[in-house]
Amino acid sequence: MTPLHGAATPASASAAGSMKASHEASADPRSRFFDERAATWEQRCYPPEARRRLAALVPRFGVERGDCVLDMGTGTGVLIPYLRDGVGDAGRILSFDVSFEMVRRAGCKERDAKGLCVQATAMRIPARDGVFDRVVCFAAFPHFADKPAAMREMARVVRPGGEVVIAHLLSRAELARHHGGHPAVAEDALPDDATMRGLMHDAGLVEGSITDGPGMYVARARKPRTCRAGEGGVPGTPGTPGGRAGGSAGGEGAESAIAGDAEGNGSGVEAGFEARRVFTALKQNDAMHHSAVYGVLSGLLRAFACDAALPHGAPGQGGALRILDVGCGEAADVVQALEGVTVGAYTGVDTSAPALAEARRHLAALGCPVTLIEGDYRLALNTSQGSVDVLWMGLFLHHLPRALKADFLHTAHGLLAPGGMVLAHDPIMGEDDTRETMLARMEAIGRERWHFLTPEEVGMVHRHWSCHGHQERFSDLCALGEAAGFEVDMVWHDADRTYGLVRFMRRG
Repeated sequence: MTPLHGAATPASASAAGSMKASHEASADPRSRFFDERAATWEQRCYPPEARRRLAALVPRFGVERGDCVLDMGTGTGVLIPYLRDGVGDAGRILSFDVSFEMVRRAGCKERDAKGLCVQATAMRIPARDGVFDRVVCFAAFPHFADKPAAMREMARVVRPGGEVVIAHLLSRAELARHHGGHPAVAEDALPDDATMRGLMHDAGLVEGSITDGPGMYVARARKPRTCRAGEGGVPGTPGTPGGRAGGSAGGEGAESAIAGDAEGNGSGVEAGFEARRVFTALKQNDAMHHSAVYGVLSGLLRAFACDAALPHGAPGQGGALRILDVGCGEAADVVQALEGVTVGAYTGVDTSAPALAEARRHLAALGCPVTLIEGDYRLALNTSQGSVDVLWMGLFLHHLPRALKADFLHTAHGLLAPGGMVLAHDPIMGEDDTRETMLARMEAIGRERWHFLTPEEVGMVHRHWSCHGHQERFSDLCALGEAAGFEVDMVWHDADRTYGLVRFMRRG
């Protein structure tokens, strides 16, 4: 049931005697440390009290009957019986570890659990893309030599809609003290919350949550999946992700990016709710000039829709605008801006599942085929050349570093029909600004004018700009756009020259 590939070594009662470690696993210096301790590992590390706590922790992993689960960094297989109870007879478990001696002992448990145990490295998981319902990494993540690569591998092998879980029976601080007593692993630590969320985000995972407290650490994130509006339920019809993710939602869905900076006790649901509430308050008080921007957008779309040069026919002549909305959020403002415009097709992408659920309801008013994609912006770029008339980005572009902006604009140029355009509402640096002066100016505006937010909430928004913002000068956006084949102009900016609406027109 679980397709494997690569130089992994099976561990079972029959194969244990002839098993040889793979080159990559043997090369990890930590493998010797664990090999030397394998014989007494469970006796020392998992006495009855620890096993009771482990039994109480496992339900947080979300394992369900029939699941195909990867037990990543299995050690001697202490987790295998608990996973077997979770997946039942119809489920499957694949376990691996870098330590030959650990795997040899885990193999006996896997034989009894009708699973498979192999020796492998976390940086090259011996499985095909998207085959696991859940990847569970228990008591292992700090020991991975290349944590970003390991996170990308976990994201690669979990199916769209599946979850990655990283867990320990100690808090992050407790674990650091525990490892500090062993020179070979003294530097092996869990990343701080911001770094862990960043690793998840960069691997293309969404809805990351972290619970870190005495005697427990659980980090969870989900691989996004696509859906079509009008299909049953909340967006989530499995689809193909089509490449490693790395961006953030923006526009009306900017709360999904802000949520990564929300503080609390590790509850992703609570953090996401708080961020959405703050972003809603910013919109309701027009703090980022939504009313002006979407008013200008409405006029631009109406004028563009009347252009008889549309190659597939102007509205009223059998044609209609094809819209791609990157960072669509709840899409309510875009639907308003499109009032009176004939829309042939709408595609929206965002990382926030709750926002997309609202978007599906709002977009019904367009009366056209609607496709919603949950996940990274690059999922929306796997479409046919020339199939888009207008690509809209509300408060999205600044999430991308300059190199990714250049790649994005080159790709967007190919997606647009001749004469099509990209429109971007974004914070814009002044020509004399540095990033530091720009951020200081934005924070000062927030603290001076956003009296509807608490100082802590203003700080949360500022941390978002600081951590996720790659703002550009207009001259830099012009250079990037022209290099991608666009003519670029600024069609609107606010009185403070902090936000602007930039148009990239496709030449030819």
